[in-house]
Amino acid sequence: MGRVGDRSIARTPGGAARLAAIGLAALVGGAAGSAFAGPDREVVVRGQVTDEEGAPVTDHAVRLLKARTIISIEKFNLKKRSQDLEETRTTTDGHGFFEFTFPVDPEFRYYYLRFYDPETFDAVRFRVPEDRDISRRARKGRQVHASVTLRFHPDWAEVRTLIDRHGETSHRGRILRALGLPDSRTEEGDGRVVWSYEAEGVSYVLEGDRVVETRGNVRARTPAEKPAEQIEEGERETLDVERVDEEDVADR
Repeated sequence: MGRVGDRSIARTPGGAARLAAIGLAALVGGAAGSAFAGPDREVVVRGQVTDEEGAPVTDHAVRLLKARTIISIEKFNLKKRSQDLEETRTTTDGHGFFEFTFPVDPEFRYYYLRFYDPETFDAVRFRVPEDRDISRRARKGRQVHASVTLRFHPDWAEVRTLIDRHGETSHRGRILRALGLPDSRTEEGDGRVVWSYEAEGVSYVLEGDRVVETRGNVRARTPAEKPAEQIEEGERETLDVERVDEEDVADR
């Protein structure tokens, strides 16, 4: 009997697709495997988070996300989809420093540091920072030093001034600290003013420092809460940086 080779497989029904899938799997697997120094490699990541004035930002979330592109063949069509997972996280200490260790996963080519958590990030005070691509150093098992300076929100100076004027524990001060500047302020007479926040779908009717009425989505966010970017449970966060092959670019 003769040996059944790749050409014979290709002639059978569905054989071409199976052969293509085998070749594709070998190609993707080989590329991923050669990108890493070896299995069970651990990488140490350390750094510091500060604000623009150089002050440490304490108890701030630092997250590590890993990403890959999954390729499959469906009905002779090449399908590609991205998968992003949070590998680990930590928070900064009293001096703004952080450190953690993570195992390099040969199944994932890209690694990013994300310096915010949508549930706790202070979006009134800071701009959302960009992700930091550490893929190249992670793949080579090198230690990563990644400090970041959080930029103040453009409205922060005015918000801070108004909070100081009204007092941090006042109703106005608490609303400003939680939501920032209102999108509009409307006088309604009798000494009443309406502060409207369109994104939250809520308005506060103020008389002096008292909140006499709340209109709209009263559950959007209470004045005592810090702002949070709401993400539906199970929804995948997208990476805000462009994925590149770091073999061709310098380390950040």
